[in-house]
Amino acid sequence: MALLAGTLGFAFAWLATPHGREIGAAWELGVKLLAFAFLCCAIAFFPWVSERLHWLLCVPFVFFTAYVIPRVSYFYYGDVGRVEGDSFYTHLYLLLYPGLVLTVAAAYRIGGGSPGRCLKIAISGIVIVFSGLLDVMWQVVNPVDIPEVIDAPHINVITGGPISFAGAVLFTLAHVPIVVGINLLPLDRWIARLLGSTPGRH
Repeated sequence: MALLAGTLGFAFAWLATPHGREIGAAWELGVKLLAFAFLCCAIAFFPWVSERLHWLLCVPFVFFTAYVIPRVSYFYYGDVGRVEGDSFYTHLYLLLYPGLVLTVAAAYRIGGGSPGRCLKIAISGIVIVFSGLLDVMWQVVNPVDIPEVIDAPHINVITGGPISFAGAVLFTLAHVPIVVGINLLPLDRWIARLLGSTPGRH
């Protein structure tokens, strides 16, 4: 059920919401996060845990190799970033990064990882990308001048508008205890209590 809901949510986000960097309405971001959450649950509660199923990881690898990477690299080699900047952003941040997070979580789960820790991997991955770390480090690792203001839509949703570079650094640092807190939560114990089972020892 979670896999179906996540797939339908992704299809809706891909087909019915704008492909761009700007967030037109808060519900658009909510739909994308909800679809991601359902896919995380589908992976975390994947019922057939066995190292023999490692071949399933070929599915995301084929998806990356046959579609996402060729599309992303085209925007660079074809020099069409200025023309299709929003499409580049969509493929990089809506497909590639979440796909990597879900692939790592799937590898952990298939290898015998517990549902709770699998969820921690996925949630931590998505919190890190929304933390502003990428926006701050983009200015640091690239040959550009440090701007006075950072204008990142996913930060603007929280702060109400662009913030200073120093403010973006503080915004990023404020997510450190969030990530730590997520990874300290006894999710497996809570899941076991809900399901009436014994928590895994993975």
